[in-house]
Amino acid sequence: MKDKSKSSLKRLQTFSELFPDFTTPEQLEELDRLERKTKKQRAEGRSETLILTPNETGGAGVEIEIPDDFDIKALMAQAEDPITGMMRNLRIDDRDLRHAKNYWDYSANIVGKDANMPWAKQMWTGLMLFGEVCTACTKPSRLEIANIPKTLNSMEFPKYFKILEHGVCPKCGRHKWDLIKNHGMRNYLELVNVLGQRSGKSSSSAGGYFPYMAHQYMKFPNLPQLAPQSMQASTELTMTFVSLNMSKSVGVMWVPFKRHIEGSTWWQEYFKILDESRQKYGVELYRNSTLYMSFLHKNMKFYPTGPRSSALRGDTRIGGMLDELGLFPLPQGDAEEDTESERANADEAHKSLMNSLLTVQAVRMKLLKQGYSSVPGSFLASVSSPFSLRDKVMRLIRLSRTDEGKATILGVNLPTWEVNPDIERDNPVIVAAYAANREKAERDYGANPPAVHSRYMPVNAFENAFTGGQNSHNWQYMFDQPEFIYGKIEKIRTGRWPSVVSIDAGSVDNSFTLTGMHYDFVTNKTVVTTVLECMPQEGRRVNFNALYLNVILPLLKDLNAVGLFADQWQSIDILNRAQDDMGLNPLGKPRCKSLQHSPRRKDFDAVRAMMTAGNIILPTVGEHEKNYILQGGVASFKQEMVNKPIEHLMLQMSTVKDIGEGRCPTKGDDMTDDIFRAFVLGASLIHHPKVMEALRLAKDWTYGEANRARMPLPAYAGRSGLTRWAGLR
Repeated sequence: MKDKSKSSLKRLQTFSELFPDFTTPEQLEELDRLERKTKKQRAEGRSETLILTPNETGGAGVEIEIPDDFDIKALMAQAEDPITGMMRNLRIDDRDLRHAKNYWDYSANIVGKDANMPWAKQMWTGLMLFGEVCTACTKPSRLEIANIPKTLNSMEFPKYFKILEHGVCPKCGRHKWDLIKNHGMRNYLELVNVLGQRSGKSSSSAGGYFPYMAHQYMKFPNLPQLAPQSMQASTELTMTFVSLNMSKSVGVMWVPFKRHIEGSTWWQEYFKILDESRQKYGVELYRNSTLYMSFLHKNMKFYPTGPRSSALRGDTRIGGMLDELGLFPLPQGDAEEDTESERANADEAHKSLMNSLLTVQAVRMKLLKQGYSSVPGSFLASVSSPFSLRDKVMRLIRLSRTDEGKATILGVNLPTWEVNPDIERDNPVIVAAYAANREKAERDYGANPPAVHSRYMPVNAFENAFTGGQNSHNWQYMFDQPEFIYGKIEKIRTGRWPSVVSIDAGSVDNSFTLTGMHYDFVTNKTVVTTVLECMPQEGRRVNFNALYLNVILPLLKDLNAVGLFADQWQSIDILNRAQDDMGLNPLGKPRCKSLQHSPRRKDFDAVRAMMTAGNIILPTVGEHEKNYILQGGVASFKQEMVNKPIEHLMLQMSTVKDIGEGRCPTKGDDMTDDIFRAFVLGASLIHHPKVMEALRLAKDWTYGEANRARMPLPAYAGRSGLTRWAGLR
């Protein structure tokens, strides 16, 4: 560029600010020519018309008429955005197109004639999510969704809430950052919307919150312009809609979002402005396709996608929506990501989308601190019906209620009849659903899921069975052998009836579990007196020999066991060893017979029927622990259930899944079922005629300590095998 006088340089810099999108070095030289020529034209009383040469985009050139009374200050004033103080993009003159003051203004006045007004609790959620209610001027009770009547007309919200206007309270003048820092406003980064069916959970987000967020970004300066050190101008910003598959992403979220955009007068006017600018400057400014929407002048793209891991990583997002996150599969084992699968699991999908928002959220926080109170929001909305208490959305709901989580997560969990003003709890459809299947209806309409989907054991079948008193033995873990783990037991109480003992032998990944029970010939009930578990820890293997010597054999004697059952053929050595070590009964027959048997579906069904009929009693679980377990409070059984075998059995009962007729139940997602299987094994076999006869005969027999002997080490592998016990089949 040639040397210029100070006044000419200042003039050129001004023009550069006014025309940032199409001012090139060559055009600056043309402007410099104008500066020199204008002096002569003014002297002759003539105006100047300047035609800027085409830039690299291939445009046809821009014609600018410079009048005699050219007032650059007035032109700059018109080009300045009154809200942010930033220069407008003069190619796109949207000054006359309204900029919504807040979500209420957008819903009521911007698209009010083209879309239904959100229900009261939907409106409350939107205002809180975008941080648009003054927490200093609004009554604290109204900041809780439980205090918002579902019948409240959303048009009346300004009467009850002091709603910010472009991030500033019209009453007290406080800016958003001041409210966040000093007056309890929460800077939400995530919405978790878990509502009953027919609550408009997906439509309120895809057809309400996200179009409003898109509107904000269209009317706000480009983020790289305000924070060039934090974000490159070439960075494409995206808004992504994700569901279980592409079809659901399109049908449930993308279609409502696109219909809102295309059916709104405001948006149509915006597209018209972009079309006029394209015709004038010859530059494409947007693309509106069936499966995506791009705003090239904003470098933004909105689109739906399926749950492919590769599609969720890499983007820099201004927003994301996850539909039916509760139905996404949970990760396998302890891994957060399933590296062998192309489909993201629940934790992986959530993490990928949240990570992709970090850049924009950091820029937004920086701008809020600098006083740009109208900077648009950036968040992930996880919208779902509940599936089970352990699914991802319910874990997020619980996190949103903690001191740490509620600072950034807006968690909303409401039944249908508390959101939809047209549906009450006594609606015939809802009443019929509860009559047909209370648990399913409570999940679908009450947004209150069971601990596990397709639960095998109904809660009412076992929640009152854990009243039988203290566990008969205490357990102490032993770590004195390198690479191994085992335990020792301490007898707490004894029973008057002979017992049977059942084991489920795990080594590294699964626990070694053991239950002891007897049949009460007075009450005619099966009473479980003993539940023990050796849970592998620190990668240690179970030492079966030490376990046998210190737990199994002493317990068989303490409980006066007439039978030892195992469901793995690799446990045969333990069974044989125990039968020999226990010696003979007064009739000269084995005191404790051994049996290897793998439970079948009919065994599980029989035990479930006995539980439902109240014919099985288990050791006591306290009321607090029971509520914690049944309400889905256990996040990790490996951490919370160590040395709590009774509570762990209740947890397993509440999470074991029914996977189909004729098939044995299996462990719940991210759970285990070792103790439950051992319990079913014992409870199903104790009523076999041969076992009951052995129990009757042993009622009055007592033994000393003369039957103990040393036996060879047992072996271990997986489950399988045949039934064998003195003719029992």
